[in-house]
Amino acid sequence: MSDPNPYGAPSTRVDDKPEPVDRRFRWKAVLLGAAADLGGTMVASVVLFIVFSFLLGTSEGSPEQIGARLRQSWPFLMTSMIVGSGFTVLGGYVAGRVARHSFLKHALAAGAISFVVGILLSGSDDGPYAGLLSLIAYTLHFPLALFGGWLASRR
Repeated sequence: MSDPNPYGAPSTRVDDKPEPVDRRFRWKAVLLGAAADLGGTMVASVVLFIVFSFLLGTSEGSPEQIGARLRQSWPFLMTSMIVGSGFTVLGGYVAGRVARHSFLKHALAAGAISFVVGILLSGSDDGPYAGLLSLIAYTLHFPLALFGGWLASRR
């Protein structure tokens, strides 16, 4: 009933064959990654809007007036861009981890969806830094999504 040696390996044969991984493209992973990017960025934008409106003393006026003043603020714009970039990395990471294979392909697809939807949802920006920040954000979006996919592959 019991093994004669309690400190030895069990005498039962163990199969070490891993389960085959389904290599199909997983749209669920891509959509979850894009949702993590877009949803996190939107929630963070609202929080940053509230925090910076109080910090910069621009809490008087309508939300449109406050938004216009904040679009002129370099610290607000840079903080928003850094936080949004972090959510782009998170979106690529989520897409890669949910897919469990082809990490970079899924991260890139999630980044493309969040890129297109983000452009469609955001209005035209007319602030003094609009061109520079748009260039930086558009240039870094896909590498940041791929970085998230790479992080998912390393785990």
